[in-house]
Amino acid sequence: MKSFIVIVLVLLNALLSPIYSQDFEDFTIDKEVIIFLKKQFKDLKDFQLGIKVKNDDNQLYLDSIEYSSWFVGDFNDDGLNDLFVTGNQKKENVTYLIIAKEEADVFELVRVQPMIVEGDLNIPIIEETKNGPLIIYKQFATEQKLTTIKGREVKYPKIFSDYYKMGFIRKDTLVYKFNGIIEYNSMPSKIPLRYIQLHSYCQFGGCPDYIIKIDSSGRIIVNNIKNTNSEPGIQKSTCELSVFLKLQQLLQYLKLDKLEMKFGDSSADKANALQIARQNNITYKIMDYQQGGTLGLELLYDYLNELQKNAVWE
Repeated sequence: MKSFIVIVLVLLNALLSPIYSQDFEDFTIDKEVIIFLKKQFKDLKDFQLGIKVKNDDNQLYLDSIEYSSWFVGDFNDDGLNDLFVTGNQKKENVTYLIIAKEEADVFELVRVQPMIVEGDLNIPIIEETKNGPLIIYKQFATEQKLTTIKGREVKYPKIFSDYYKMGFIRKDTLVYKFNGIIEYNSMPSKIPLRYIQLHSYCQFGGCPDYIIKIDSSGRIIVNNIKNTNSEPGIQKSTCELSVFLKLQQLLQYLKLDKLEMKFGDSSADKANALQIARQNNITYKIMDYQQGGTLGLELLYDYLNELQKNAVWE
């Protein structure tokens, strides 16, 4: 009898306690989402759903755009539902993607933000496609501002609607891929890799100066020039097959709009000179003075750093 009572109490406690399963489709109202976020993530204790605007009158602009402050979908194509939330935290509009894992009550919190943020009203909208959910970031300026471009005063943004008093500036399409948020590429390259080469260095300072090159067979050559953790000179290794395949997939998906691209100010100290050559003899050359000119490039640098860190040198 005593055992029966214990079992009943356990069942009652389970029924009365909030249940946080990995299937976010159980959520029906905002309050359930907020309770989950604050229970699972201490960093989100000040988070509130919904976009805040500087002026109360600007609420009209939000009403004119269809968006939801939270969305449930499988963002990483693993068969588990993930949660996308838009809100404000410490007077800043923020967006997060919560990736569900196979283990119970284990989640990955990913900050979502395009590389360039302009205007004073930024609204993420989810678009469901056959390739999974896409994150469409729409950026607006709710007031025209006078700015100087090439010595001339112009009003910005140029596109301006008197009806809504809102100017559309830019749209960024993002996706969760390769364990990160990157720019969506509707036409990934199918041309195999010939080689990738990265020269990371400082123009004026004393940061690490090295060149890493990986060929089509996965062979790695690193030239440690100066200020690295290794002695100056050449090191050689071979990529682990699974890592090399992931690197190839990322390089094929990377959004490369031009054969030659430049990011940041050439007077910056740190720089990355990147070459991506394909088997059709086309080579992309990228001067990245930001050392992360796009979200895809940031992710690529992380991959290359991890690859160097775990390589077994000959």
